[in-house]
Amino acid sequence: MSTPPHTFVLPTLPQLRETTVFTRKICYYDIGQGPPLVLVHGVGGDADQWAFCFDALAASHRIIVLDLLGFGRSDKPLIDYRIAGFVEVLDRFLTNIGIARAHFLGHSLGGWIVTAFALRFPEKVEQLVLNDAAGIDDGACPIPVDLKISTRANLRNAFKCMFHDEGMVTEELVDLAYSLHLERGDGYTIRSVLETLANPWEKLDGKLDGLRVPTLILWGEDDAITPLSMARAFHREIVGSRLQIIERCGHLPPLERPDEFVAAVTSFLRPASDRSISPGTAGSK
Repeated sequence: MSTPPHTFVLPTLPQLRETTVFTRKICYYDIGQGPPLVLVHGVGGDADQWAFCFDALAASHRIIVLDLLGFGRSDKPLIDYRIAGFVEVLDRFLTNIGIARAHFLGHSLGGWIVTAFALRFPEKVEQLVLNDAAGIDDGACPIPVDLKISTRANLRNAFKCMFHDEGMVTEELVDLAYSLHLERGDGYTIRSVLETLANPWEKLDGKLDGLRVPTLILWGEDDAITPLSMARAFHREIVGSRLQIIERCGHLPPLERPDEFVAAVTSFLRPASDRSISPGTAGSK
């Protein structure tokens, strides 16, 4: 029998910690030393989605990687999940663990959350990295796959839509992800968050010109969920932002292209005096 083109084995994970926010449990990893970097995942994800990036990011930063309220191993109260609520919980979470100011990296829904956080608490944000972020209508398209995961086959189709290289959608990956979905019971949260995606009140359109935080917009070239046109819209609206595109990559760069992803993030987060921008890596307005 031939070997699949890719295999999926999750790296050894660090010790999982927990704290209490508004009487609810929030689980997280706290790894490395240096300037704090807070990682915020997307819809249906959790802290483990960054696992292939942990060691490289923790070599230069103290990385704080949480399971959002309603996802992963954190508590899942039956509330309406809204961006403003995620921002409040994130702020209280960081206060609990003694982080007054940090760099922030958000993927998809997480990019929306950290941008809203930076607009509300600019004094608490050093720099932003928006990775295939949601939150704007400008450049968006209808989501081409059902994200309300109800079956294993449904999850497999979602992954095939999220990766540029469909060979990465192995049986091992689908089995692990579906088992965790059933174990962690985040279906209600996903449905609630998808309602928020259609809520104009929390969208970032028309607000981004108020963002005055150094921002890297880091995007998979072949993202079918939050397409590259959204990246260009973020870039147009965020003053002084930098756009970097990862070629042959879909919606999940931390999984599909972790080496290129980490290289882009760490290059951007280096002190300004140490940064160099190679030709072709920065976008233009």
